[in-house]
Amino acid sequence: MSASSFYRGCVPILLAASLAACAGQGAPPVPAAGPATTPDTVDPALRHITIYTADREGQSVLGFNVKDRGNAAPSIAISGSNTTLYAPDSLAMDSKGHIYAANDGGMSVAVFAKGATGNVAPSRIIGGSKSHLGPTEGLLVDPFDDLWVTDYQNNAITEYAPGAKGNVKPIDTIGGSHTQLSTPTGMAMDSKGNLYVANVAGASVVAFANGASGNATPIVTIAGSNTGLQRPFALAFDQTGRLLVADESVGVLVFASGANGNVAPVAVITGFASAAGVLADTYNHIWVADFTGNSIKEFASNADGNATPLRTIQGLKTTLSGANFLALH
Repeated sequence: MSASSFYRGCVPILLAASLAACAGQGAPPVPAAGPATTPDTVDPALRHITIYTADREGQSVLGFNVKDRGNAAPSIAISGSNTTLYAPDSLAMDSKGHIYAANDGGMSVAVFAKGATGNVAPSRIIGGSKSHLGPTEGLLVDPFDDLWVTDYQNNAITEYAPGAKGNVKPIDTIGGSHTQLSTPTGMAMDSKGNLYVANVAGASVVAFANGASGNATPIVTIAGSNTGLQRPFALAFDQTGRLLVADESVGVLVFASGANGNVAPVAVITGFASAAGVLADTYNHIWVADFTGNSIKEFASNADGNATPLRTIQGLKTTLSGANFLALH
């Protein structure tokens, strides 16, 4: 490790999401204190930001401007036979803006160049027997540009060096009975480099210490009746360290920084058909991908209950069909 619905249709798929800027889970600069901007007065620094989603049923990766709302056409659409996308269930970005898409149907990870769009071939593909990649539901690129991948059938996590390509061996693996991994899907990394993982079958979130390897015991286990977790799928952290959990059956559960054990969330955002992706932007606005609702929604940082979104991207022009993991660039 670097220093410092079991099924949707016929193919197993699960989820996760997170990212706060180009550098995978690396935290972007936090704006000066003050009220969050409204959707129609986006800070100039964010005007050219694109929110990406892995669109499973559309066999594509789609990108929308953060100012978009309603029935907006995507500004980025990676789609077509050349892309090799096959049931893309997860999404991540590295510090250079490369786009990583997990092909759950093909047990591989396709990497696209910064700004790629159209029927383009990936710049590299990670996959093959040496890679140990199985059915893949979660991706994370850490601040060192190492790639982390969850294997939900084998209850394992594999790590790959920056620039990994082809049938390459992972540089590390977390797996075994002590890990408590149970159909792992989405991941997120906190400011200390601890790796958080959603267990969709275990109705829990576990975290491994920075440097954990092999059959490691988690340092955090969020589980139990008080948590409200049922099918946690995607994870993200906001700028204050709160943990955001997109749960397919519940919505988005928000846990206080440092939460551990059988603890209740501080907020639960509801009103989704199936929450399958989540992230927080630099203003702590919470963005959510609704898989079966074919939409992306933005909420205020203090949203709770069946809250009204600040914006919704939804409609035929969006071509959204099974949106899950989210990333900002």
